Amino acid sequence: MAMLTMVAISLPAVAFQPTPLRRSTVAMASYTIDQTVVDGPLVPLTNYVLVEVDAARSTTSGGIVLGTKEKAQSGTIVSVGPGKGHKETGVKLPIAVKEGEHVLWGRYNGAELKYCGKAHTLLRDDDIALVWDGDLTAATARVVHGNVLLKVIRQPGETASGLVIAPNPEDDIPVEGEVVKKGEGALTRDGVPVPIGVEVGDCVKFRDYDTTEVSIEGQDYVVISGAHIICKWQKA
Repeated sequence: MAMLTMVAISLPAVAFQPTPLRRSTVAMASYTIDQTVVDGPLVPLTNYVLVEVDAARSTTSGGIVLGTKEKAQSGTIVSVGPGKGHKETGVKLPIAVKEGEHVLWGRYNGAELKYCGKAHTLLRDDDIALVWDGDLTAATARVVHGNVLLKVIRQPGETASGLVIAPNPEDDIPVEGEVVKKGEGALTRDGVPVPIGVEVGDCVKFRDYDTTEVSIEGQDYVVISGAHIICKWQKA
C-alpha cells in the first residue's frame, strides 16, 4: 500500500489589518424649538397644524397683496395633527388641510414659535381662513369647514351709484358680496358637515366683523363664517 507523505508548508505571518469604518457622510438632523435643541421633530396634536410663516411682506412674489384688518399672515403647512376627537361622542373630526399647502390666517390666531431657526405658528385648522396650492388665484383658493369666500360688491356706506358716505362707527351696516367659494360646512359632533345655505354665484349681505380680507389678482375678497351671512338673492 502506498504511503501518504505529509508536507508542511510554512507561510509568512501577516498582521491582521482591520478595515477602517467609513464615517457616514449623512449628518444627523438637529431640531430646535425657541433655540432649545430637542430630540426629534415637533409633532402637532389634535387639530393643530404646524405652519412655516412667510417672510413679512405686503406683496407676494406673484404680485398678490395679502392683508386683513388684523394684518393676516400666510405660510406653508409643515405637518398636520391627527384630528380632534369630539369631547362628547369621541368621533375624530378630520383636518381639511394637508402638508405643503399654503394658508392664510388672522394675525392674532395661533401660537408663535421659532422652530429650527425659522418663524412658525401652531394653528387650529378652524383658524385657517384660506388654503391654496401654487399661486393664489380665485381658481386655486378654497375655504374649509363653515367658511365662505366672497367677492366684495359694496362696502359699508357705499350707495348703489358708488357714492361713499362715511358710516357712523356705532352703526352695524351690512356689506354686500358675491359667493365665490364655500366650505363643506361646520362639522357636527358626529363629524358630519352641515351644509351652508348659500351657493356659488349668490349675492349676500353680511356683517362686517370677524372677516379676513384678501386681494387676489386686484379684486377684493373677504373670508367669513357662513353664520354671519344674513340674506341672499340671485343676480338679475
